[in-house]
Amino acid sequence: MKKVSVIIPAYNKSDLTVRTVTSVLNQTYKNIEIIVVDDGSTDDTKNKLKQFNKIIRYIYKENSGACSARNFGINVSTGEYIGLIDCDDIYYPDKISLCVEFFENNPDVSFIHTAANYIDSKDRILGLCKSSLPKELGLFWDNLVLGNVVCNPTVFIKRCCFESVGLFDESIFMPADWDMWIRIAEKFKIGYIDKPLSGYRTVDNYIIGHLERNFYEEEYVIKKVFDRNKQEISKKTINKCYAALFYRFGILYSLKDDVTKSREYFYKSIHNYFNIKYIGRYLISILMPKLLRINIKKRLCISNEV
Repeated sequence: MKKVSVIIPAYNKSDLTVRTVTSVLNQTYKNIEIIVVDDGSTDDTKNKLKQFNKIIRYIYKENSGACSARNFGINVSTGEYIGLIDCDDIYYPDKISLCVEFFENNPDVSFIHTAANYIDSKDRILGLCKSSLPKELGLFWDNLVLGNVVCNPTVFIKRCCFESVGLFDESIFMPADWDMWIRIAEKFKIGYIDKPLSGYRTVDNYIIGHLERNFYEEEYVIKKVFDRNKQEISKKTINKCYAALFYRFGILYSLKDDVTKSREYFYKSIHNYFNIKYIGRYLISILMPKLLRINIKKRLCISNEV
């Protein structure tokens, strides 16, 4: 059985981190190395994890962000396959065994993602998160650059990917995972398991409170893609990427109940690329902004506390 390293960056979520670790320990696949990288927590994370002293590797480091913690964990890990999961998400029992089986049956695939369940603070299922990437195996960077459709706690990656494309970009925060998936998809084949094997928690809504920073970071990610693929990328694709970017932030500003900004970004999306969906959202943001917000929150399984 090939060794699997599961990297868990942790920060000030002690109780949820215990749940995450427990979900990995409960896997049907047993050759697992669990590495918790505590990124400078000031709560009782260290004490809560003492119960796992002999069965996980706990590493404390000064706070420098989730990407730094992930990179640290990847560097010290020894498994051929690497799973990445945040400290508030969970694995379902067959997650790792099914991903390993997929790799064994598809040796040309180096990156797997799966469906996931949106879950609340008590692990209750709120909805289903599925990928919109093509289901056949292949290189999908040109699809991924339109938006991150890979659910973070579902990824399963061969070590060779990091050896080839490098580690997470520590200069950005929210879209750092998206940046990594694109870089991997430019060089390696992607596989997908259409079954929810992880629970993705929707309690933390950091992104809604930091939209300006996040827009800058997402634009930075797509500019990196353009620079790396100057020969392959067309003007039409560039326009589609910017239209998708503006559309996403139209959605996010709608969630924040900033109607003016929401309309502005929907309008910019139409200006970059003609799309019926974009036009529809723009019109609804003018005629029924409250209904738009309610429908978006329902589709994304976001609580009314946002």
